[in-house]
Amino acid sequence: MKRRASGAAAGPRSARRRLTIAACAPAAHGFASESECALVERVIKGKEGDPERVLRHVDILLDHHMAILKRAAGAGADVAVLPEDATRLGEYIREWKSTRSCGEVTQRAFERFVRRIGCLCRRTGMFVVGGVATEREGRFYNSAVMLDERGVAVASYDKTHLPRAGEHKTYSAGDSLPVFDTCIGKVGFLICWDILFPEAFGELALKGAEIVFQPTFGHWEEWSDAMARVRAMDWSVPLAVSMWGGCACIIDQDGAIAARTGHSPDSLAVATLDLGAPRKFQYFKIDARFEKMAERRPDLYRTHVLDGPRVRDRGETGPGVLKEYHAFGK
Repeated sequence: MKRRASGAAAGPRSARRRLTIAACAPAAHGFASESECALVERVIKGKEGDPERVLRHVDILLDHHMAILKRAAGAGADVAVLPEDATRLGEYIREWKSTRSCGEVTQRAFERFVRRIGCLCRRTGMFVVGGVATEREGRFYNSAVMLDERGVAVASYDKTHLPRAGEHKTYSAGDSLPVFDTCIGKVGFLICWDILFPEAFGELALKGAEIVFQPTFGHWEEWSDAMARVRAMDWSVPLAVSMWGGCACIIDQDGAIAARTGHSPDSLAVATLDLGAPRKFQYFKIDARFEKMAERRPDLYRTHVLDGPRVRDRGETGPGVLKEYHAFGK
């Protein structure tokens, strides 16, 4: 049976909107056994990655995701979130991005994701956010896409911060932090490493995001929870985090953990948030988000936000980078 977001009207959004969110934590590799994982690695490293076999393994992953998404719909979720790289093409692209077939495989995998997950969206009336690899004009991106209750892609985002542990050699970085006005609210996205940059989350909040979705690859123990809670609390914007293997969570606008899966794979964190509720701030009887917005002093943050060195533009890493940062501003 199709559903609307709890409390959502067909016309303009009401002042108070309750949204039930499911953050998914699929098994670490999306496969039933380590032998299946080893087979995937052999397929990826074979001749041009054996495109048809790679796509068959994408279908296996999508079967896995469909099962957990059906559970999310059964739990009453209005929107469910899948992890970063839900089709697990990152390693394939890293090995074969220079081949002609790689772009085709990436595009076909994305189309399968939209078609199959979109079909579930239409049947259940649930929105789905997921991390997927995309390709445009020969460049590959680590992206997030939102499918609405019709199965239509209504929002997408390309990861803007790429860790230099290798991902920057696989993907091109996105160049914007958009906010999308949807029938479930104004939504923004960050992907994994993006969360380390407070400015990115703040940019989404300043653009009016009412909730941020974060597909993520892995968990950094207490660091992940701490960063998620601080980002949400700083800007009074809730955050839904999905990751492989457990520890998916939903953080409310006050920085409290509304739901968390723990370390259990193939689990769900489900919580209902009121996106129109006032943001509390300790002892003060104020709406924290709007009060903090009014008290910002961007004229004092210029060095941090506008004038800081961007040594990464030159592709540099190592001690020289730290030396330049330490010297900056002296």
